[in-house]
Amino acid sequence: MGNRYTNINRFIIDKKVKEFSESINGNEIILDVGAGGGHYRGFFKDKHYLAADLCLAQDTYKGLDVISDICNLSFKDSSIDNVMCIEVIEHSLEPERLFKELNSILKKGGRLLLTSPLCCGEHMQPYDFYRYTRFSLSKMLETTGFEIKNITTRGGYFTLIGYLLSRVPDNISFIEKMPSILKNPIKKILRIFFIYLLSLLFIHIDFLDKKKCTTLGYLCEAKKAFSI
Repeated sequence: MGNRYTNINRFIIDKKVKEFSESINGNEIILDVGAGGGHYRGFFKDKHYLAADLCLAQDTYKGLDVISDICNLSFKDSSIDNVMCIEVIEHSLEPERLFKELNSILKKGGRLLLTSPLCCGEHMQPYDFYRYTRFSLSKMLETTGFEIKNITTRGGYFTLIGYLLSRVPDNISFIEKMPSILKNPIKKILRIFFIYLLSLLFIHIDFLDKKKCTTLGYLCEAKKAFSI
């Protein structure tokens, strides 16, 4: 699981995935859609875990059980108990088609855990296309046959500041051009200051933001209510 201070964004997501894994019965199927190399497999050691992806940003298919377009998965309708879609929707040019496909393969009442970034930088270039508010996520889920259990934020304004501060040492370009004898100690000092002092401070005062309108992203839990 990610470290709370070195990567608060990943820590929050990993914590939610772990909670989701613990709520799944051993005889249920959990399909990880857009799984990359299946790096969440470790959370599902005693579960029937399947990883599916097309691997647009990877050189190999290692760690995958299914190689497939995530909008056209090779599963029968109503055959999957649980679906997980972690930081994937922003990479799909057809998000509603993706939601419809997830609805199609899920059994009625089957559960979906989906995460979506909001105030995060580009990643997996050039396959990073969109950002969604909680309102757009709600609308897409509801119109594609899902009943929303909850949509929660990944921290508020101060958690976002803490996350951005923790990334400062890795975003000062000229340091990377220095010889290792200088670069390594400088980055170490910067990490201590930005991650374990400044970032830690802001993460711990996130309770001051009650509105949580500015956030790293969202955690969505829903279930299939009807087929479309």
